[in-house]
Amino acid sequence: MNLSVLGHRRLASGVFLSYDRRYLIDEDRSVARDVVRHPGGIAILPVEGAKVWLVSQYRTAAGRRLLEIPAGKLDPAERDLEAAARRELAEEIGAGAAEWKHLTKMLPSPGYTDETIDIYAATGLRFGERKPDGAEERGMEVVTMALDQALDSIERGVIADAKTQIAILLWARQRSHQ
Repeated sequence: MNLSVLGHRRLASGVFLSYDRRYLIDEDRSVARDVVRHPGGIAILPVEGAKVWLVSQYRTAAGRRLLEIPAGKLDPAERDLEAAARRELAEEIGAGAAEWKHLTKMLPSPGYTDETIDIYAATGLRFGERKPDGAEERGMEVVTMALDQALDSIERGVIADAKTQIAILLWARQRSHQ
């Protein structure tokens, strides 16, 4: 079945998200689908040896604190993903990194949003002062744990955030192939 886009209409705009209705047609009928438009995000797995750095922060949509890798949204005109990753790492855990490795680009929920997240691993960490930007970042805590403990936390549901799970699992897989 091939769907063709007939058009779309902006229903609402928020602080950085917008909400569109897309009109599609297949061979014999038209359908409407709602899409949350997102500028994209960046996420970083800070890792040194067998240790990873995560942040614990309150997430409004989840209604609770989550353990996550440092991450943030891209500005709409931002094209230098590694520069955005460096910014987020400094803001959230107060670190810079000597080496950056792009792990993957993911679609966290393509059934309703066009958001993409580029995930990097950062090694050769150098720590300085945190530069929190926003209410969530000011209230976050930095958490360090062994990679094996992070893997166990994924299995137990303690780490429930998808981008964090993907980053940790990809890094562990790459380490096992070295």
